Amino acid sequence: MKQVQTGGLIVAAILVTLLLQGTVGLLPVGALAAFLVPLPAAYIAMRFGLLAGCLVVAGTCIAAFAFISQVAAVGCLVQFGAPALLLALLLRRGVSWTRAVTWSLALLLGIGSLSLYGLAAQQQMGVTTLVENYIQAEIETALTLAKDMELPAVQAAQFEKTVRNTGDLLLQVYPAAAMVGYGLLLLTTLFGLVLAARSRYSIPGIPFDQWKIPELWIWGLILAGIGVLLADGILAMVALNLLVVMLALYFLQGLAIVRYFFRTRRVSPLLRTLGYILLATLNPLPALVAGIGVFDLWIDFRKPRKAKD
Repeated sequence: MKQVQTGGLIVAAILVTLLLQGTVGLLPVGALAAFLVPLPAAYIAMRFGLLAGCLVVAGTCIAAFAFISQVAAVGCLVQFGAPALLLALLLRRGVSWTRAVTWSLALLLGIGSLSLYGLAAQQQMGVTTLVENYIQAEIETALTLAKDMELPAVQAAQFEKTVRNTGDLLLQVYPAAAMVGYGLLLLTTLFGLVLAARSRYSIPGIPFDQWKIPELWIWGLILAGIGVLLADGILAMVALNLLVVMLALYFLQGLAIVRYFFRTRRVSPLLRTLGYILLATLNPLPALVAGIGVFDLWIDFRKPRKAKD
């Protein structure tokens, strides 16, 4: 009976993964779905073992190969299967979640870089040209979607300008964008595993609301900011990529502080969820959260304070 239940859950995980992957191209839900694709395989691997997780990934890739294309199957394996299995493997071995995410991210970036260089060599073009073509294709897709929405002329022009400016920025920071994107994918998967645990397995490591960046890393942020302002050419581009990564890390530390205050003030789950969504999407709140993460170095927001008489 237990084997039948496990098999049923594996099949269900494959179907859910295919459903999530099928909605990736649908805006705006596709952006959220993309970060949830690795979760079913990671959950099965955490609960029933790495072999069961591999079966979910293999079943998904086979279905993608049969019904879509070979490229889709490989993309599914590299983009979603590998993150799920790497993270689950490390967590099951007792590696803390911070190290598990870091090591998984390093391996994924290595795999992604090799795949990118291989694809560029196959198409006989440079990596930058390949990335530029991909970004341009995404820009055209977004502009086509805007035309279908029949926006007023002024709004359509503003939307096109914003999209093209975003594309130009992504072309400069695509290494940092890849790092932040994969990091967010792993952290979303980790968050889903925490919610789904329910004593079936444990996530090693310190609670998220106690996590903080090593103090010396502030120099990375400072040097990156100076480089963006004063450097030229390749140094300016390197500084910009470093700045994007450091701001993402301090935003994460800011979220940890927010999580700490939500827990200590016993804020309801509904209000917490709404707060996280607003803090991540409503300008200028993300910058404010990152600022809180930076100033935590000097203020230490989570330090216990004595109550006044």
